[in-house]
Amino acid sequence: MKNLGILWAQYGPYHLARAAALKRLAGPVRVHALELANQTSTYGWQRAATGDLITLCPGAVADRLSFGRVFQRCRRMFAELKLEVCILPSYAPQQPLAALLAAKSLGLRTVMMNESHAGTARARGIGAQIKRRLVGLFDAGLVGGQPQKRYFTALGLAPEKIFTGYDAVDNDYFARRAEEIRGRAAAARGEYDLPEHYFLSLGRFVGKKNLPALIHAYRKFLGAGQNSQTHLVLVGSGEEEAKLRALCQELNLPVYDKAKTKAEGGKRESAFAALRRDKSGKVAPGVHFYGFRQIEENPVFYALADAFILPSSREEWGLVVNEAMACGLPVVVSETAGCAEDLLPPGRLPGPRSLTPAVSRQLTRLAGRLRPNGLVFNPHSANAEAALADALTLLAGDAGLRQQMGATSRERVRQFSCEEFARNALLAAQAALGN
Repeated sequence: MKNLGILWAQYGPYHLARAAALKRLAGPVRVHALELANQTSTYGWQRAATGDLITLCPGAVADRLSFGRVFQRCRRMFAELKLEVCILPSYAPQQPLAALLAAKSLGLRTVMMNESHAGTARARGIGAQIKRRLVGLFDAGLVGGQPQKRYFTALGLAPEKIFTGYDAVDNDYFARRAEEIRGRAAAARGEYDLPEHYFLSLGRFVGKKNLPALIHAYRKFLGAGQNSQTHLVLVGSGEEEAKLRALCQELNLPVYDKAKTKAEGGKRESAFAALRRDKSGKVAPGVHFYGFRQIEENPVFYALADAFILPSSREEWGLVVNEAMACGLPVVVSETAGCAEDLLPPGRLPGPRSLTPAVSRQLTRLAGRLRPNGLVFNPHSANAEAALADALTLLAGDAGLRQQMGATSRERVRQFSCEEFARNALLAAQAALGN
């Protein structure tokens, strides 16, 4: 194999890091990084120079491109680059399908990148049959983890041609930035107006993220501990934001609008926050809305948090969990997230510990959900909010446990590095060629 292509709709920070690792490990194989367009309607990523990245439709919006335009541009570029194997972003919607058919029309071998699993599958009947046929067009697969491998094996792709490790972030970047920020924690808190203690959730404000359940659980958490000073920080934006703010007001939770808080020159406490101080002078615990942030800012929120929460009702993977773990945080993740099985495997809690009777009772109650680096919960169960509130209570009350779980997170996520992505991408390409 001399020429290998890897295509995404648009290259964001995650894709650039993975492609760079692939190029480093490819040896004599020349890796060509391609994107359909340099923007999408979903993500507002900003990026610096992208080196030799090839943009097929500059100035266009990737998810609005027509089937015909994508097919023609891909076919022309694949042929010009003399690709032998092309690693492609799945088979749907129409843009990835057009790229797949362009590759097959040239006789190229193809590798499917995908993070779907049985919990996110929606196709039924004829739709499921069509999906099986489309999966059959690929010669190999590169997927997230074990749930994804089982799913595509069930769809007919040979298990020996399915490799895991697709979902990776630049672990070293997040770990390094987190340590830098913790080294100047007081200044960073002041710059971003962050509470001393907080739970963090970061991502788009859309229905599947299940953020109302987190807000309800946070309300229960505060009700169970009258002296708690742990806040809830939400970083992100989306169609559900107005509903989330309204829910906070309905539950009598203070809302702190931090969307305009920037690290430039520092920021004093908002007048609204000052009004929320209690008799002891502390700001009353509540929900802080920080808006969408670029990847360069996210390590600030991870580094200073007590724990990270991903409450999604369904989730293909959840790369924010990788980021939080690389930053050394304990994580609370819904069992339905595609990353839960691989990133939070069962095991013993790390290290010998001296426990208070109260913490021992909590651990007993949460035994089935405890993991060495955090907790899991079923977002569809009748007591989901109570279970999530119990997890918050446990973590808020035990700094030693948080520290041990965070250290285990860092160790575990090393198995999901960009280098591991690159190694398995190359193995998948060789498998696609029949080697």
